[in-house]
Amino acid sequence: MELTPRLQDIISILKERGTVNLRDLALELKISPKTAKGYARELYRLGFVEIDENENLKLKNENPESVENLKKTVELHDNEIALLKKEIEELKEEISRLKRTSKK
Repeated sequence: MELTPRLQDIISILKERGTVNLRDLALELKISPKTAKGYARELYRLGFVEIDENENLKLKNENPESVENLKKTVELHDNEIALLKKEIEELKEEISRLKRTSKK
């Protein structure tokens, strides 16, 4: 999974400054504080950042190797999810066939 350009912008800002408050980030990116918080939550969920009680954002780990490992993990899970979705569709088709057969 590749980060969106906006998420990459936030990572770049954090690499440059170290820490940034969500309100300041919103002002810099010309977005609402709510939108900035959404981006921060996404980066937190992906394991890129930490958010403290004062809504300050900082990179969790600047080690590029760790970031690459994290990206590989996300990609692996994306692949697993895709396979599960395919299995669900196959099961739905099988259930549909069984329902048609039982009605006859």
